[in-house]
Amino acid sequence: MITRRTVLHNAGAAAALSLAPWRDAFAAYFEQSQSVPYPPESIVTACGFCDSACGMRATVQDGAIRFLQGLPEDPHNEGRLCAKGTTAAWVKNDPDRLKFPMKRTNPRKGVEEDPGWVRISWTEALDTIAARFGEIREKYGSEALLAISRGSPAWFARLYNALGMERIDHNDLCYGVDIVVSQRTIGAHSFAWDLENAKYIVLFGWDFMARAKLSLANRLLHAKENGARVVGFNPLHTPTARFCDEWHPVRPGGDLAIALAMIHVLLKENLFDRDFAEKYTNFPQYEADIRAHFEKYSPEWAETESDVPASVIRRIAREYGSARPAVTPLHKKTLAANYQNAAPVCHAIAILNILAGNIDRPGGRYFPRTISIPALDAIYPPPAYPKLPSKRIDGREKLPLAGNYGMFSTIADGMTRVYPDRVKGIFWTGYHLNSFPQPRLLAEALKKVEFMVIVDILPMDAMYYADIVLPNTMFLEGSDILNRTYNAKSPFVVVRQPVTPGPFETRSSAFIAIELGKRLVPDYFRKADGGWISSSELLDEQTRRAGLGENFAELRKKGFLAREQPFTPRTTFATATGKCQIYVPEFAARGYEPLPNWHPKRESPSPQFPYYLITYLPGEHKRNSTQNNPILMEISLPMRVKIHPSTARKHGIGDGSLVRVRSRVGEITAQAQLTETVRPDVVVVPHGYGHKSPWLSVAGGVGETDNDLIPALRIEDLVESGNWLGSGCIMDCVVAIEPA
Repeated sequence: MITRRTVLHNAGAAAALSLAPWRDAFAAYFEQSQSVPYPPESIVTACGFCDSACGMRATVQDGAIRFLQGLPEDPHNEGRLCAKGTTAAWVKNDPDRLKFPMKRTNPRKGVEEDPGWVRISWTEALDTIAARFGEIREKYGSEALLAISRGSPAWFARLYNALGMERIDHNDLCYGVDIVVSQRTIGAHSFAWDLENAKYIVLFGWDFMARAKLSLANRLLHAKENGARVVGFNPLHTPTARFCDEWHPVRPGGDLAIALAMIHVLLKENLFDRDFAEKYTNFPQYEADIRAHFEKYSPEWAETESDVPASVIRRIAREYGSARPAVTPLHKKTLAANYQNAAPVCHAIAILNILAGNIDRPGGRYFPRTISIPALDAIYPPPAYPKLPSKRIDGREKLPLAGNYGMFSTIADGMTRVYPDRVKGIFWTGYHLNSFPQPRLLAEALKKVEFMVIVDILPMDAMYYADIVLPNTMFLEGSDILNRTYNAKSPFVVVRQPVTPGPFETRSSAFIAIELGKRLVPDYFRKADGGWISSSELLDEQTRRAGLGENFAELRKKGFLAREQPFTPRTTFATATGKCQIYVPEFAARGYEPLPNWHPKRESPSPQFPYYLITYLPGEHKRNSTQNNPILMEISLPMRVKIHPSTARKHGIGDGSLVRVRSRVGEITAQAQLTETVRPDVVVVPHGYGHKSPWLSVAGGVGETDNDLIPALRIEDLVESGNWLGSGCIMDCVVAIEPA
């Protein structure tokens, strides 16, 4: 059985990574795959902390989870679980968990107010929500309703669409920019990187050994086992650096300069895959323009912007261009949301991969082979949805090529300055107040919202502003069918199924959406025969139509299903031209750069704020979601700000003493951790601390949020600065430090 001691032992081994060889480091850091037989009563399901949804087996005795372990057959995690997944039963059994629907009795909102929660029935909760949303919609129109929510599960998406509600998600702070760049350059976004078959790998801030994202970490592990050479650029020396043959502490925001210079060398010395470029890209059509464009980005120039010697950049470019297959992976916010120059960074990385000829090829970035599972709207076609508001509260329509993702960075300004008093009703689920830049600004805006509903598992900070709280089930209590998308050279699906029922009066998202749909927009929740649609029928139909079994119950017994098939590389791509596009005509048609140019990060050190701010996601946590787990918090230890010892000496800051970190918009105080693993010109702050909720007995009042330092944005700022795909600029910030 995995115990608290075992988890602490494994996680604590992370500290030893700086000393151990990479093989031993991986073995110590992650749970090992085991071929021992599972208890016959174990249940196959899937984790839900992050999108890779690693397969699990749960041993349940007397109605309680006794043990969670990885599913060896799953190509994502290969039998391993991270600390979050291993201890997921704690979240399920958290004594602070929301247990019943509740309503506010104190009309005044804010962290200084006691909401005066009282327990109500589900019928009263749902009827009240339907009545208030109906009144708001009737009086002010659909634009007065706002969903702060991801686009999944599909049940919630149908409810939002049927009501004509604007929905805002976090993808300007995640990988929204890369979605658009990938669509225009290679035809679609993909999380699948065949690192294990690459011979040469260049990592720009890619840090998933430290992040414990197993679906990606396994790929790099196998690459090392197969003899790949790995080069890392990162201002921080993290556990991932132990898997690199060489590590270079790049200046924050300087990755773009190195990528542009590498392209310069590849073109100048013709060290690219000429056959792939001729057959499958638009390089022949734009060759003269492309070569002329990158002529100015020499390694000597890049050295001035990155602090990496020109000779090193040139050598790495030559090695990258000479090795086959070579690859430069990119994943989510690291390059797509950290800085104002996110769009050209993502474009330059895409070009490096295209020139390496690795798109949908072994050793490169490929498109996952999946089983087609029909969506909710395909099985139960809805009536035509009403039009969504043309003017969004986050202003995204002012960035015409930005995708259909939301913008957390601009929502506070939209609600307070651009469209004051427009939002009257909010449906909030799956997010936390500390996820927003300058969360105090959004908190002030929420005080003025007439009616807010929150659906959650735990009593998080956003509850201070809610009128109704609905207790949600969590992933160990839910059902789904999940395709593998990170490691998917042939199709593999795994089920998610309840290992034990949801406790108290918790209900699933499907239940909440359907019951509200019946009350608010019934035509969208009826079947053709007039009956109500149901989640269980949907799963049965999805299973049958996808050829996975007669019904979901049959698939549950199997747990997972693999369809081995040969990997046949694509010869056409889903771009406008059917080819990979180095030069992007659609960007040029809109007046944007068809080829990436150098743009510095937005903020640089000054006498007032002399240090770069870097934030990071601790591998033992899922952003702001898991800090109430005492095992994970014991691994985390108190919130600590990492500072180079030479920098600390200048300010009289000692190891373990309190340090105040100030940016132009806010300040935080935390313990200082002096370490030579960071550059002397950076200050490194962990994400996920600073929960204020007194109802969180472990996380409440611990540390402060990094987002208090990070400026929120105005949509005009993005337009004027050329941030044309809407990067949230998570780390485009400089700070000062002093003893506290």
